[in-house]
Amino acid sequence: MAAREPQGPRFAGLGLWLLPPGPQDDGTGLVDGASTAWLSAPPATTSLWVSESVPLGGAGVPYEAYSLLGALAVRTDGPLLGVVAFGVERRAPSILAKIVTGVDVLSHGRAVLSLDADCGDGADAERLSEALTVTRSVLEDEVPTFAGRIYSVDGAVNRPAPVQPGGVPIVVFLHGDGPDRGVLLTEAVRTADAVVVTEGPDAAADAVDEVGRRDRAVEVLGLVGPDEPSGHRAAVGALRSAGATGCLVGIPWPWEPDAVGALADLW
Repeated sequence: MAAREPQGPRFAGLGLWLLPPGPQDDGTGLVDGASTAWLSAPPATTSLWVSESVPLGGAGVPYEAYSLLGALAVRTDGPLLGVVAFGVERRAPSILAKIVTGVDVLSHGRAVLSLDADCGDGADAERLSEALTVTRSVLEDEVPTFAGRIYSVDGAVNRPAPVQPGGVPIVVFLHGDGPDRGVLLTEAVRTADAVVVTEGPDAAADAVDEVGRRDRAVEVLGLVGPDEPSGHRAAVGALRSAGATGCLVGIPWPWEPDAVGALADLW
């Protein structure tokens, strides 16, 4: 299907990334804590992100990412709501699109669909290409139908449909600095609305250059963890200088309001 032209910058500024509790935590107060964290976020914060429950030491963290987003959809006003995708995709893209549609309806049009891309996996380009096609089709087509080598969908009508003006944005997380980063970046820029690079300002500059060779607007975002050696301010500043539209900044559990408020003036 033809790539849809994005509706202008949606992720400009900061994204508040709430890192998960560890396996030793029972997750008590997750929704209240996340809601309070958002209320403490500075005005430049435009999106709210949670992490996939990556197993740690054999035990997962105490929530399912999109279930938490569904709760936050009815507890917050304003931010786009997304998942920071790490590791191999866990859901068929058609199912993922349907889940995200539910979040979009609950939030009155604030959901984000995230896909993962591993720059060290030579087979990932084909998987990403098909996942982008399937998710876009399920989100936007009346009768989604696609037959690929890895994924397929046949008449998967998605009702109720997303309600977000301009459509649900699709964001690709590019992990690593392997030999396939170039082809994955090209594929992401061809179809997605935004690309998140995890390897710092040089990778962000490469993505900005790739976007500049296209005739469609794609946002380039950076990712800054809580333990960034140079500190949040320097890391975000370097990504801005590289041309990033926005930056997701990680706050560790228990998401203290003071830690969130300290992001003020980063952007």
